Amino acid sequence: MIKRLTFYLFTVLIATTLFSCFEVGKQVVDWMELKDDNTEVELKGEYHFLEENGVRIFLPLSFKRYSMAEYQQTLKTKLPEEEANAQIKNINHKANLDGELYIYFDEESGSTCLVFGMPYMEISKRDAQLFLGMMRTQTENLLDSSSSYEKITAKYVGYPKNCIFKSVYKISSEAKNFEYYNALYFISRNSKTIAYQLITPVGVYFDPFIEKLEI
Repeated sequence: MIKRLTFYLFTVLIATTLFSCFEVGKQVVDWMELKDDNTEVELKGEYHFLEENGVRIFLPLSFKRYSMAEYQQTLKTKLPEEEANAQIKNINHKANLDGELYIYFDEESGSTCLVFGMPYMEISKRDAQLFLGMMRTQTENLLDSSSSYEKITAKYVGYPKNCIFKSVYKISSEAKNFEYYNALYFISRNSKTIAYQLITPVGVYFDPFIEKLEI
């Protein structure tokens, strides 16, 4: 399973070198204020049905689903031409993966949430550990010398047939004046696997939204 997981990981990571120029983070919205130790903040969101996979995901209210054409236009609007073309090429590549890609964008904060309906795979704790090592190596190889990579957290809960694997890391560059966070979630249960890539301008606690996934 690790080979298939690594293939999806590598495809997701290709985007991290390009989001550096994305005009994200213009506004911190309410869902970004959630904290691991703060249960008093109300979880505001809504369910979205993934029609090709028969599951429902729960996202903050400010996230709206975009078609491929709409998202490409957003990239063209918010990025210089060269970076926009590179991102469009990348998102097209992701759309051609084995599975379904659903695109959600938060215009207020500039955050992107990509949801992948993947072929089912069992993910063991050892797979997750190998995955993290490969992720660090691949990320360091993809980033240029002026950019830095910092793992924020990594967590595996459950067992191969019913698990959540989470990894969050920060990409930044003082020279290029950018900082953003890339969170990856893989959830396998009931013979289905769903993956999220969440790209945000600040570190966020997104677990409560992931936990409301209905498979």
